[in-house]
Amino acid sequence: MHPHFIEHIFAISERYRVTIRAAIDANELGIGAMHVRSLTVIAETLDCTANNIVTKLSRDKAQVARLVKELLAAGLIEKDAHPEDKRSQILTLSSSGNTLMKQLKAAKATIQLQMTQGLSTHELDLFNTIAHKIADNLVCNNTL
Repeated sequence: MHPHFIEHIFAISERYRVTIRAAIDANELGIGAMHVRSLTVIAETLDCTANNIVTKLSRDKAQVARLVKELLAAGLIEKDAHPEDKRSQILTLSSSGNTLMKQLKAAKATIQLQMTQGLSTHELDLFNTIAHKIADNLVCNNTL
């Protein structure tokens, strides 16, 4: 095993997080990575509820409830009564949320180009294969 393997993963993750936050002015908006991930789930899920966020992000209900409350307060999402389930609310992006998601999509594309600069198609394919195996190993072999 390479002694710096984990450090490289942390470095990539941290640099990506800092770059994406700067690209969307996350500090100015007062949102963090989980807010952005929640917005992404809301944008991609038809009739999204807080429970969809809980399930897709593997977070507890209390944390998601706080995130939803903060996103509502920031004006990034709206909620409406669920037409078939009176206990839940449908979450949708507000116009500000849609604008932010467009910025995020553009930022991700630009950052991906920056990250993959100088890599061949073969290297990218190999990286994707390895990254999937690593992620699967963490899910399947959770024996620590």
